[in-house]
Amino acid sequence: MRDRRIDCFKGFLTVQMVLAHCFQFFCNLDAEKGWKFLTEYINLTTFSGFVFAFGYVSYIAYLQKDFSTALKRISKNIVRLILAFYISSFAFIIFIENTPFRKDKILEILLLKRLAGWSEFLISFAGVMLMILLLWKLFKQSNNKFLILIAGACILVCLLPHKEVKPIVGIFLGGHGSAYFPVIPYYLYFIIGVYFAKKELNFNLYALLVAIVASAYTLFDAVFLSKGWPSRFPLSLAWLLGAMLFLYGYYLLSGLLGENKYFSWLCDIGKYSLYYLLFSNIIIFALKHSRFYVISSRYSLGLFIVIMAILWYMIALVKGKRKDKVSLSSH
Repeated sequence: MRDRRIDCFKGFLTVQMVLAHCFQFFCNLDAEKGWKFLTEYINLTTFSGFVFAFGYVSYIAYLQKDFSTALKRISKNIVRLILAFYISSFAFIIFIENTPFRKDKILEILLLKRLAGWSEFLISFAGVMLMILLLWKLFKQSNNKFLILIAGACILVCLLPHKEVKPIVGIFLGGHGSAYFPVIPYYLYFIIGVYFAKKELNFNLYALLVAIVASAYTLFDAVFLSKGWPSRFPLSLAWLLGAMLFLYGYYLLSGLLGENKYFSWLCDIGKYSLYYLLFSNIIIFALKHSRFYVISSRYSLGLFIVIMAILWYMIALVKGKRKDKVSLSSH
């Protein structure tokens, strides 16, 4: 049985990420500061939020099962995410970079010698899932002290000096050279997700205080240290911690809305989040390659609505075909 709270939670994140991508490609964010602030806020919360959701769901779906069962399910999801990364990456280099059909260019993507733009987060999602298998025995034997230890290690890795690194290293540790979403530092949110699922937390005063302190540190950094948005690439501690209060708010709100029939559409978006993220990328890249666009916030917002409507319709068609098959098979 699916957890509708987490589907709703992922729905919030998916809607925001598609919206941010539309504005990043089709709006002059330097001229429209309000939209730029919104996209930066979305950038701050979305990847961390998805990792939290992975942690929450993984505790329920994998970590309470035997290893052989979990291995099959996790491996399947890793393959799905890697394929999504490849599809998005090739769409980017074909439509945005106009890359010629050459063996060396193809192998760069396939062998992870480079990460194509706006696709990097997908391979990091696969890395998050892989870490479950690598830490399986520790998770199965884990107690709260273990979770705190892993969380501390995630923060420590984030504080290491950043260097120019190859993509395979950047995917896990971060560094200069690409827009890396480093798996190990962001695993902090996976651990928090596991903890929330394990304890079945809803509102908790201590969790709220921790979230407030974490996000307050980011605000302090932005005002007094960085004097602007903290570094996202390479990942800074201030950026890593900044999402906590907002994600806790989403989590609590999702608990209220997840069982509300009027928000079932948001749960459906969360349920098919990978589909929305992948195919919205393809549509955005293809449009950017064409002449069928203008640079404006109105176009960006309108495109976002059209993309979400198209993808919603396509999912409805697939659901309809499945129902027809079931109906036919019953006669």
